[in-house]
Amino acid sequence: MDIDEYRAARRTRLVELATELGVPAEESAVVVDQVIEEQQRRIRRADDPDDVVVPALRDRILGGRQRGRSATVVPLVACAAVVLAVSLAYVTRDEDRAPTMPSLLGFTAAEATRTLERDDIAVHVVGVPQCNPAGQVLGSDPPAGSAIGTDEVVTVIATSTPQWKCPADGDSRARAWTFLRFLVGGSAHPDFAPGVRLYVDGEQVTVVDGGASASSPGWRSAVSDPVLQYVSRPAPNPLGQPVVSVSQGTPPATTCGHPRATPVGAVVPSTRLVLMAGGPDAVNGCGLTIDLFEDVLGKISGVALYTPGTAAAP
Repeated sequence: MDIDEYRAARRTRLVELATELGVPAEESAVVVDQVIEEQQRRIRRADDPDDVVVPALRDRILGGRQRGRSATVVPLVACAAVVLAVSLAYVTRDEDRAPTMPSLLGFTAAEATRTLERDDIAVHVVGVPQCNPAGQVLGSDPPAGSAIGTDEVVTVIATSTPQWKCPADGDSRARAWTFLRFLVGGSAHPDFAPGVRLYVDGEQVTVVDGGASASSPGWRSAVSDPVLQYVSRPAPNPLGQPVVSVSQGTPPATTCGHPRATPVGAVVPSTRLVLMAGGPDAVNGCGLTIDLFEDVLGKISGVALYTPGTAAAP
């Protein structure tokens, strides 16, 4: 098949597939174009080029692992009640029950490895090139919620440094992933202003001390608990957990049907962090969305959480 004809017919769907497999939306097209370029000779000879390109794309992103398990939920909400949540809990190993894979979203590969190895679970880390900070966990094999077989080696899928040139938004991406680790694992603490205004679906709900932990009452009720509940949901994608996307810019007037938060004294652009579990959220285009606003000193002075709604943001 002619390369240009195949690209015109299938590129959009392949970009969607790359995003579903964990590549940030703004980078998916680059990865797809690289795979098509590498597979040109085989595409020309193939009866159905998808039989060539789709496996190659999966190999590029997921390291060639075969997935036959379906993701199911892991109860993580109890983590929010821990004063300093430094690790995720999963089903306890006993004689009659295999251990269950936890969600590792919000952990680095090193933190995830230590968490699993504490329970004598062998770990292999595979890197996926992205413009996000290296070493952030994207998913696992087996995915979250699956039983871990006897002597099974768990593959932790994490970001790695890409060979292509990344946009000049590295500070924004690092800030977003640090904030995610702060919320979920408690192993990082972003540079907050002395007082941080918290918004939910466009309305200010409280102001928290910039030195407080994510398990403090203000953070928990407004942001931490909803995020932990979301990441513990079944994620119907090959990674087994929500896909993380980070962008920088001026927030739209509405996000998933909710009005824009407008923190006093915040500067633009702000950083937007989107967690997309898939399923209905992917159809609606509305994942769990967090905007991080900075003051003139570059400290996070406002955090706005938008819960998934029924209408996509314009």
